[in-house]
Amino acid sequence: MRRARRFFLYVLALVAGLASVIVVAWAVDTHRSDAGVARNVTVAGRDVGGLDRAELAGVVAGVARTYGAAPLQIDAPDGGFSIRPDEIGLAVDQDATMEAALDEGRTGHPLARVTDWVASFLHPRRSPVRLRVDRAAVYKVVARRDTRRTLPTEPSVKVEKGRLVAVDGTPGRGVDPAAVLEGLTHAGAAGTPVTVEVTRGPIRPRFDVVDAERAVAVGEGATDTPLAVTVEGQQGEVQGTKLRSWLRSVTDGSGLHLEVDTVRATADLATQLADLGTPATETSFTVVDNVPQIVPGTAGTMCCAPGAGALVDAAVQARLAGRVATEPVVLPVKAREPDLTVEAATALGIKEVVGAFTTNHAPNQPRVTNIHRISDLVRGQVIMPGKTFSVNDFVGKRTEEKGFVVDHVIEDGKFTESVGGGISQFATTTFNAAFFAGLEFPEYQSHSLYISRYPFGREATLSYPHPDLKVRNPSPYGVLIWPTYTGRNVTVTLYSTKWVEATQTNQSQEQRGPCTRVRTERTRVFLADGTTKVDNVNALYRPAEGVNCT
Repeated sequence: MRRARRFFLYVLALVAGLASVIVVAWAVDTHRSDAGVARNVTVAGRDVGGLDRAELAGVVAGVARTYGAAPLQIDAPDGGFSIRPDEIGLAVDQDATMEAALDEGRTGHPLARVTDWVASFLHPRRSPVRLRVDRAAVYKVVARRDTRRTLPTEPSVKVEKGRLVAVDGTPGRGVDPAAVLEGLTHAGAAGTPVTVEVTRGPIRPRFDVVDAERAVAVGEGATDTPLAVTVEGQQGEVQGTKLRSWLRSVTDGSGLHLEVDTVRATADLATQLADLGTPATETSFTVVDNVPQIVPGTAGTMCCAPGAGALVDAAVQARLAGRVATEPVVLPVKAREPDLTVEAATALGIKEVVGAFTTNHAPNQPRVTNIHRISDLVRGQVIMPGKTFSVNDFVGKRTEEKGFVVDHVIEDGKFTESVGGGISQFATTTFNAAFFAGLEFPEYQSHSLYISRYPFGREATLSYPHPDLKVRNPSPYGVLIWPTYTGRNVTVTLYSTKWVEATQTNQSQEQRGPCTRVRTERTRVFLADGTTKVDNVNALYRPAEGVNCT
């Protein structure tokens, strides 16, 4: 028993002595390297043990160059991919890497530091390589390179019933960029090439619905009042509901934000502010010595040039940031071209008389004022190929504000007075010019009482809104309406390209109770192929005022 106790004390003394030797040796070795790196330390596989700060800086600089040239390899199930360092801004943080190497073996509990020193005689102490990356770039590059990925859908903002609402995102599946970033914090210590091992699994959106709800709250506040704008000094405004319809959510490295869809905004502004700007002068026609001539139009201005959407976005971004605008947004304009170009006008083939008719009237009567006024309004109008010209649609209701005066009219088979009286003479003159030009009549009505200055059975009256005189152009050419007048007559001349010969070929009458129905036959010969077509116009005349037809 006594011998065993002595042996135990002997072993204990030996262990204590050995521990003291180790501690002393550790202290001496550590003190010797106080100004530099501890023994057997490596950085990216390079031995830097015992180096001073300047020597260490040279090694770390070389490590940085190596990492800047070596691709990063991402290993994942079902296939990985590589990333160039410059794609994600990968670089060695040289200062942090040096400090980590200098701290190796000098931090932590003293017992752990001694143990680590002893272990360094068996294997090197790996000091980490501190890496910097662009986090946003990592997300973008990983999403692009991971071809087996199902992308997550980020939360977003949409418009419902004119208000902004938040929409939650949905997870995807693939390599998670967050896992790549985490792996990069450990992968650099082994040297190049840098390899990060990750799994393939669910990928959460970077942001959550709370971020979208926050954007909604800011967006609603930024669009609660109209946005004041000007187009060439003319005032306008864009309502908040329209502003909200242009907003969309975008995500980047700093968060979920709202921005204006500038392309859509520019297109919508052209419609919203169509009345602002300078009207174009339309291409038109005049007649000189009985020859039609084209008068070229000139361009005006209108909203908006392509940069308009960006200006609106800048104004909305200011509102989102809480800044209040004191001046309206000045929107750039673009050219407003005439609806009819000179080339298109030339192609209409308006070059010669295709129909003309004259009716006479007594001078110096109020009705003459009305005949002249409606002639001035209609002069120069063109009936496009296949289109119909309505006198009532174009002139509108005859009023004193439009320059018409009171004169005789026929209403319900009786003579009375009304503003615009006498314009039926213009209608009859136009009707006959169109009759002999081969045009057609979707709507017309004769006077209910025959007036001797008009062709029997071949005339038309006007009232508002009905009866109307509508003239259809079935030809492939435009038809220019050109009324002229003197103090005693009015003439309507139609200019186009001669395409048909139209003549009155028959006329018949039949009794309708006390009234007379007149049918006037027209034959048209089409010049292109010589074919003919027969049609009729009709009139119904009362025998006297107040007599109704049965």
